[in-house]
Amino acid sequence: MVVVLDPLYVTLFVDDGDPLATLHVQDAAYFKFGTTEVIEAPATHVHLRHKKYNTLNGACVGVLDDIMPSWRTARGRGDPHVAWMYVVGELPHSELSSQGARTGLLDGHHSFVSPLAATRRISVRRSPDGTGRWVPAHVLRPFIPAGVPDNVAVQCVRELIAKGGHHSGAHRKEKKRAREERRRDEEGAAPPPPQ
Repeated sequence: MVVVLDPLYVTLFVDDGDPLATLHVQDAAYFKFGTTEVIEAPATHVHLRHKKYNTLNGACVGVLDDIMPSWRTARGRGDPHVAWMYVVGELPHSELSSQGARTGLLDGHHSFVSPLAATRRISVRRSPDGTGRWVPAHVLRPFIPAGVPDNVAVQCVRELIAKGGHHSGAHRKEKKRAREERRRDEEGAAPPPPQ
């Protein structure tokens, strides 16, 4: 897990190594990348600038669908390594990707989280300045909000992992289950049989 001391900037790269767009994740806590704004996009896609999405995943898919409509078919189901962060700070490679997880980032490819990164403090740069390195955004999860004591962060991460909260989409499944229960209650229908 990492404590990010700066705004979270994510750069999208596809194939040729040139940045496709730059995004600003406005809220990230633990395993969730929340509201994300496009802050840089090609001049031919200026309409994307300042567009906001509910999640980083939504922003990645939205930007790629707009700029490169063929990205899904050309790359199979997509490449989970298109969203990168330029990270500065002590972050040993051995602590990254220590816990397997599924993620929704770009169509559910296998991804990882890094709970062993032991509340490392890092900075994320909007663009490279020669002092850090590029790291896939999803590998840095969980993100600990600034000001949370280390012992509280570690306990929260353990609880979230135990409950499956490190899987992107876990919250969607819970919301769907709650909606279905509400609908059944409104309709007076019996609950589905256990599976």
